[in-house]
Amino acid sequence: MRWIEQALIGQWQSIPGDRRAVIMAALWSLAMVVLWQFAWVPGKQRLQQAELAHAHELKLSGHLQRVSTGPALAGEAVPVLTPAVLNERALADGLQITGLQTRAGQVDVSLEGEPAPLLGWLHALELDGAQVRSLQLQVVGERLQAQLGLALDEASAD
Repeated sequence: MRWIEQALIGQWQSIPGDRRAVIMAALWSLAMVVLWQFAWVPGKQRLQQAELAHAHELKLSGHLQRVSTGPALAGEAVPVLTPAVLNERALADGLQITGLQTRAGQVDVSLEGEPAPLLGWLHALELDGAQVRSLQLQVVGERLQAQLGLALDEASAD
């Protein structure tokens, strides 16, 4: 091993000084490029992964925001659920309201009717973003009775 080192040192010293300077500059430049690549490429890959993850998070955030604002379709006006609106909608669906009481941001509704229209009415309320706090269903003959407590919209509670 020692003789290899001496042979390499001898070869290096036999190269003229101008050429050695050019070779040293080229080796230093190559070393800098290699170091730059080792530092830059992994960082660039991490940046791309972070950008993809961020774009994915933004997409999920937008989806979550659309879902959490209510089940109404985008662009549709969400009807304000007031006792009067509930009464009109129930009558339009052929249901009979037997009790309607408003208290502290909540409306208690008692109604009865055929099972299919009543369940459809409840489903439509859910689709319009109604917050059902309580629900009791009871079958009486061929009719269905429902007692439910709905949270009133802030706009209608004032």
